[in-house]
Formats: sequence, structure tokens, C-alpha cells
Amino acid sequence: MSQHVANPLQSVNRKRSLRASIGIFGAGVIALAVSACGGVDQANAYTDALNSIQVKINSVVSATSSPEAYEAALNQNLPAIQSDLQQLQAAQGNLSGNSQTIAQKCTTDVQQIVTGLQSLETAVKAKNEAGVEAARTTTNTEIDSLKSCIDEWNANNGKG
Repeated sequence: MSQHVANPLQSVNRKRSLRASIGIFGAGVIALAVSACGGVDQANAYTDALNSIQVKINSVVSATSSPEAYEAALNQNLPAIQSDLQQLQAAQGNLSGNSQTIAQKCTTDVQQIVTGLQSLETAVKAKNEAGVEAARTTTNTEIDSLKSCIDEWNANNGKG
């Protein structure tokens, strides 16, 4: 995920930036899971699906040993993330009021992260420097947006 065509994962600073974003995302998901304790089953189902997605996103982002390892992680995890996204959407549909509104924002962020990872996968395979950079930037932005959404979820549903 760097500017080098031959090795898009070479830049340590860029990897650290993405890892930090994922770390923030992970902390938010953990806070979300903790806040949901004692909450309604629908909120728990939503939280479970969101947590599952977060684990798979972390798996993709942590595969930085080589472009091939990164590509393999994308190939393995993207279909699973897409399946989890369907579960997220189903759980979201069972929520109501403000919880449903906030969940819609989070679900949209996850959808955009999936789109970014798909674009990143395509760019890595094509060794397309500009595509890698654009997809990385978009994905980081969406991860930050999802972190904000999780904070909002916690503020409104953290009565566990």
C-alpha cells in the first residue's frame, strides 16, 4: 500500500497509518461489544456481525509481508466480509429508532470499506500504483468514518 508499483506494501509509514486506523476501529468495535452487554438481541446480533467484519478487516491489513500475502489475505477474507455484511444488514433491519439510523450509517461505512478493499485488491494485482494509493486512501477514510459511527453507537446504545 505504497507508491511503489513493484511492491505496494513497502512503505512502513503507510502500513503503520493503516494499522493505526484499524487499531482505532478495533478499539471502537470492542467498546461497542462491551456497551451492548445486557442490550437487546437485535443490537447484539448487529454488534456480533460488526465484530466479525472487524476481525477479517484486521486480517487483511495485517498481511503485509509481501504483495502476494496481502493478495492472498484479500482473496480469503473478502468473500467472508461480504457474507458478514449481509448478516450486518439483516441485523440492522431488526433495529428501530435511533439505533437503526446509526446502524445504517455504520453499515454504509462497512460497505464502502468493502468497496475500497475490492479496489485495492484489483490495484495490487495490476501493480497499479495510483490505484493502490487511491484505494488505500478511501479505505482509511472509511475506517475513520466507521470509528466515528461506532462512537455514536456507543453514545446512544451504551446503556448496557
